[in-house]
Amino acid sequence: MSTTVRPTPSPDREAERSQLLTDLKYRWPARYRSSWVALVLLFVFVMLFVRTAFTGPSVTLVTALAGTLVIAALGQSLIIMLGALDLSVSAIISVAAGITVHYGVEGASVPAVLAAALIVPVLLSLVNGVLISVLRLNALIVTLATVGIILGAITLWTGQSLSLTGQSPQSLQDFAQTTVFGVSMCFLVALVICVVMAALLGKTRFGCQIAAVGANRRAGRVLGMRTTTVELGTFALAGLLYGLAGILLAGYIGTPDVVAGAPYQLATITVAGIAGALFSGGPASVASVLSACLFLQLLDQALSIVGLPAGARVAIQGLVLVVAVAAITLGQFGASGFRRVLPIGRSRRSTS
Repeated sequence: MSTTVRPTPSPDREAERSQLLTDLKYRWPARYRSSWVALVLLFVFVMLFVRTAFTGPSVTLVTALAGTLVIAALGQSLIIMLGALDLSVSAIISVAAGITVHYGVEGASVPAVLAAALIVPVLLSLVNGVLISVLRLNALIVTLATVGIILGAITLWTGQSLSLTGQSPQSLQDFAQTTVFGVSMCFLVALVICVVMAALLGKTRFGCQIAAVGANRRAGRVLGMRTTTVELGTFALAGLLYGLAGILLAGYIGTPDVVAGAPYQLATITVAGIAGALFSGGPASVASVLSACLFLQLLDQALSIVGLPAGARVAIQGLVLVVAVAAITLGQFGASGFRRVLPIGRSRRSTS
């Protein structure tokens, strides 16, 4: 009777495997993985019970809205990385859409109009940055006040329909409504922006300083970082992303109104929560923002097909945010944390 002896792995190989797992957990922690797990579970659920959500027009709608949401949520995530929160995202998106529609009339220079629709949101976001980072005012109060001021101003300036026709430039509509194998061009643009943002945050000095300043502003100043410059630059970049989201939204909808950006106020915060962003400041994951946006839009589409009204879908989005933040918090707390808190763990240690 012959016996086979299995070779035991060498200590060096085991150490290398352990190091790889450690590196993976460090680079992709549990709070970033939760959005992907949620997306996979939702994908399976929709495949089993709401298959019509994966038909051609539905896929186009989901990817189009997810694309604009990704771009806006990346801007919100930048502000959250600084430890602040931007409630003016909806108004700034509406401004970008309003400029695009109001000035993008027949015969106008579309590139010049689009440039203005990017520059103005940058300036508006910089105003927020000055009030929050330089004057150290409360971010929630500043951005909430900005919403009312901007929406009131744009209504007085352009009217509810933004222009006589209410139509965005036809060339922009043709671009934003284009599909590639059923996937919206808005989503493809968002993918490109995600790659650029991931490289910016992970490979450049400015990108790394955003997370460092957000995690500990005083330590960043001690290390020689120009914290105010970093924060103002972050607000400007967020404004640029809001402007781009507003332009794509105007092109895809075709006839946006003055409150076209309203859904993005809650949606961008929900995405950041699902994506594992730390609302106290610090690093965030671009890939998790992408998966969270797909999750949120696919969920909304599935609920819409089932027949739930808009109010119920918004309520479910809020519930998803609470559950996501709670799950991430519990995951970070870990089993060892429960053993420290629960009396069971203490009693077992005391009797041993």
